[in-house]
Amino acid sequence: MRVDMSAEAAGLIRDRGGVLWVWVARPRVSCWGTPAYMHAATERPPGLSGFSLASKADVEIWFRAPAGRVPEVLEIGLRGRRRPRAEAYWDGCRIAL
Repeated sequence: MRVDMSAEAAGLIRDRGGVLWVWVARPRVSCWGTPAYMHAATERPPGLSGFSLASKADVEIWFRAPAGRVPEVLEIGLRGRRRPRAEAYWDGCRIAL
């Protein structure tokens, strides 16, 4: 898995401790077939385990792979102007493929 991160996202993550947690999850209330979405946070999510270190180049990226699957490219970008936050993309998509 290759990790591509924007300079803006790396700066935000460094400012918030230098660690990003990335995982895939389905909505709590969903119909059958609802896709799983990518989530990212600068604090470890409570109640989740199974993260492995994906990158330690500029900041630490911890990734929790669904059933051992990983994307070819894990993209990390920045979203929001008032309250910016890091977002993760699975091969360019917010939905895990």
